[in-house]
Amino acid sequence: MPNQHPKGQGKTIQELTAGITPMLPGQPERIPWTWFDTQTYVSATTTRLDFFQTVNADKVLSNMVAAGQIPSPQFFDLYHCSICYLIPFSAIAAAADLAITGALNDVDRLSQGAASFSVANKDYWQGPQLALPCGGGAKPFFSLSSAEAAGEQASMQFASNGNQDLRNRYNFWGDITIPANQNFIWSLTWSAPLTFAPATNRAIKVWMDGYLYRRVL
Repeated sequence: MPNQHPKGQGKTIQELTAGITPMLPGQPERIPWTWFDTQTYVSATTTRLDFFQTVNADKVLSNMVAAGQIPSPQFFDLYHCSICYLIPFSAIAAAADLAITGALNDVDRLSQGAASFSVANKDYWQGPQLALPCGGGAKPFFSLSSAEAAGEQASMQFASNGNQDLRNRYNFWGDITIPANQNFIWSLTWSAPLTFAPATNRAIKVWMDGYLYRRVL
């Protein structure tokens, strides 16, 4: 979606009225919109996650209103998609050899999986998950502390798949239209299950930015 900052006095009454009134009877209005969904990666088990296939009662996790589709008479023009790995903060205890575990390692391994998008069982996009960051790629926070025993260090880590910045996202270089009452799906896949340390599950959020066409209120 365009990143715009209106200047001046803003819109006139006539412009505001025109923005919510179709040029022809029966035509829809267009608004910027984001669809999002959250799924859980189960440590040492998951190799595939499908998004937007269910309606979640918790609207913090998903805003889908119909399972796997957009209800009539709405259409959605997809311009951007982003993946966010919701990795919890990790603290790694001191050891003679610092283990390669924690939030930074989780984001790195998760992002090496694949992603695909299809509408009506037809593929419209395939690629690596690292091509769909929140913005700018992985964002790490890392600190080390020395333990009393010589050569031992403890670490504290936090990481995400980038900042949620509209100016720096993967662009489809055009729009992909999702029609009403037609099944669509985003799938994330990995070649083998990933085991996390600490051994807890990881939530993953996928969202789509674009324009929603809906009937005029």
